[in-house]
Amino acid sequence: RTHHQRRHWQLYSLCSYSTGTGDRKDNGATKKGKRAIKDRPKGHPHPRNSFQGTYDMDRLVASYPLLDPHLIMGPTGRQTVDWSDPAAVRALNTALLVADYGVNPTYSDILPPRALCPPVPGRADYVHHIADALQKALPDNGARNGVDAVPKGPAVTGMDIGTGASCIYPTIASSVYGWRMIASDINSSSISSAGEIVAANGHGDLIDVRHQGNSNRSIFDGVLRVGENIDFAMCNPPIYPSMEAYQAENARKVRGLSKNKHLNRKRGKVMRHTQVGSPSNTTASLNNFGGTDCELWCDGGEIAFVKRIMTESERYRDRCMWFSSLVSRKDSLAALESFVKFGQKNRNDWRSQGVQAVQRVSMGAGKKNSTILMWSFLDEGERRDWARMRNWG
Repeated sequence: RTHHQRRHWQLYSLCSYSTGTGDRKDNGATKKGKRAIKDRPKGHPHPRNSFQGTYDMDRLVASYPLLDPHLIMGPTGRQTVDWSDPAAVRALNTALLVADYGVNPTYSDILPPRALCPPVPGRADYVHHIADALQKALPDNGARNGVDAVPKGPAVTGMDIGTGASCIYPTIASSVYGWRMIASDINSSSISSAGEIVAANGHGDLIDVRHQGNSNRSIFDGVLRVGENIDFAMCNPPIYPSMEAYQAENARKVRGLSKNKHLNRKRGKVMRHTQVGSPSNTTASLNNFGGTDCELWCDGGEIAFVKRIMTESERYRDRCMWFSSLVSRKDSLAALESFVKFGQKNRNDWRSQGVQAVQRVSMGAGKKNSTILMWSFLDEGERRDWARMRNWG
């Protein structure tokens, strides 16, 4: 690959998921990093993603001036932000939403201080990959007059399981594709924040925020109404199995950031900058992307949470075309794929249980990778019938 292509890979990894400081143009170009890039050819942003490898800070500041105080000059002379500063991370991602998705600038003000601040490029990728899956159910895979056509408009309905205070997936899905979205959550505070975001952006006719008050027993019961069908379900589950596991991971991240900052100071690469309106940034309690307890951890972590979705999805097999979840940990992926195929019984013919299709979709680049795990109880012909009956075209 050319240097320009490698640079895009590195920036996508750092800017979407980084917890470091500065733009790291040189630090990311290690042999190990290059090898990881070469081994993961699917790590590019989705072609329809507004983010394609670099940030135009001038354009972002023009759309969201509150980003400007958080900009610093990186060691390579490129403007960036301090990724260890939660206020800077929030400002950058708000700017992306305003500039690329037409979101109201009050988004950052509505989002509670401790709420998870979603890295927008990665969240958008998930939405675009869902669109690809829907497109394949159209005649000729959605090709019309030689142009690929993705299903758009309110005829498509999706459900975001655990939408969080940010309501990020429904916001992007409605802004880009005009889909109807059901945004569910168990947390009353998150429901309130999500509702405010929907109202501020005039999405009340597209996004329906629903409280799941029956969280201990069900994912879909109490949220989906009688006779209501959805075209897809998506989820970004809590990763950690306990608060202690999260704290241990956070402590490791703090040690890594402290080491990086120490090395950069020795090299004279740390730039002073002014933080306007940001909280004190102590490494002892660093959580640069934020997150409330229910957004970060649950009993059993992502494996247990996604298994609940899989188990319940069988009862909704005729009411949803594609079920899906983001899977962040590699060691979770094999266990979850096996579970959705075989359940509690190790059958050789896993389709005999009803699941007709299981797909993995890789996302991310560099050291941080996630996978969308998708499954459907409908075969290819039935999915095409579904799309036709739902009048997507």
